[in-house]
Amino acid sequence: MKRLAVGFAACAAFWACKPEPVTEPVVCCGGVDYPVPVLPDTPFPYSAQVYPDLWLENPAMNLFEVNDFEHPVTDAGATLGRVLFYDPSLSVDQTISCASCHQPEHGFADPSPVSFGVDGGVTHRNSMALVNLAYTPRLFWDARESDLSEQVLQPIAHPDEMAMDLGALTERLQARPHYRALFADAFDGDSSVTAAGLASALVQFLRTLPAHASRYDAGLALNFSNYTAEEAEGRALFFSPRTRCNTCHATFNFYTPTELMVNGLSTDYSGEGDGGLAELTGNPADDGKFRVVSLRNIGATAPYMHDGRFATLREVVDFYSDGLQAHPQLNHRLSELGFGPDGQPPMQMALTEAEKEALVAFLHTLTDTLDYAHSAWGSPFP
Repeated sequence: MKRLAVGFAACAAFWACKPEPVTEPVVCCGGVDYPVPVLPDTPFPYSAQVYPDLWLENPAMNLFEVNDFEHPVTDAGATLGRVLFYDPSLSVDQTISCASCHQPEHGFADPSPVSFGVDGGVTHRNSMALVNLAYTPRLFWDARESDLSEQVLQPIAHPDEMAMDLGALTERLQARPHYRALFADAFDGDSSVTAAGLASALVQFLRTLPAHASRYDAGLALNFSNYTAEEAEGRALFFSPRTRCNTCHATFNFYTPTELMVNGLSTDYSGEGDGGLAELTGNPADDGKFRVVSLRNIGATAPYMHDGRFATLREVVDFYSDGLQAHPQLNHRLSELGFGPDGQPPMQMALTEAEKEALVAFLHTLTDTLDYAHSAWGSPFP
């Protein structure tokens, strides 16, 4: 497959000043009642992107790479996906776009604990960040989907999100000249707007969203001489047996991509209103099992946890230091021993104030320096 996401040296080629995401219908361009994108004459080189050599040569990263041969990234295909991602026309009342819940200035996450859809609809969980999807084999908080082309259509049709019938959507877009042209460019001259083409284009765009140009990544080549003393202390704590942060947030992507875990937020997740995997399986033994998400862009993606209960990274660190709750399936990594069966008594890190602040400082170094909103991944609408 083509390795996706931009390398450090190629970042500059993608800059293009773009405004905030469109969140309501726009009248423009000769009086039409729908938004029309402004695109460069030559498409951004999405298909030329590569991950850093450290990722490509790492066995663990190769293990979790998603090989999607059905939707190879093309410049025209990802361009179409970009337009679709930011277009509120994909919702039934033309007020909500994909970017409404996955905002580039927030690391493609939502700054609200839950997201708001059409007609007062509210999502069940906090919207997840959308970066490094080329290395994300399981999707949604409960990992119920592994096919990105299936996932991208679900929010469009969901009654609490965009509430749009896919048949009606393809008819709507087919009537707009710019979409006929974009589909023809993306699909070998075929200007037909189809749900399959829509999904493929969104997949191509989303699989190019990168997050590997942080101060942490720069530090890998500098033996972290770019870090402050506080950040260096936080890094040492993160990778230490005392905190074991890296046992759940592992690899260059700082995640565990396939295992669902109980992280000690509650003694009874289902009783609090969200049982995680248990809501799918109906099995009480799955209560509280959620995906371990990547810490990439963590400084930009507040609030945190599946329900957005923590507003700041300091609250997250306080919780893991002193607030873990006993649970029959508490992951063993969070137990006193750190190994063995799940369900053991929770660990108590008892970090000092200075240590907590150091961990927070380190976590902020995982946030990308790339300004997504003003780049090839920002909104194409004026």
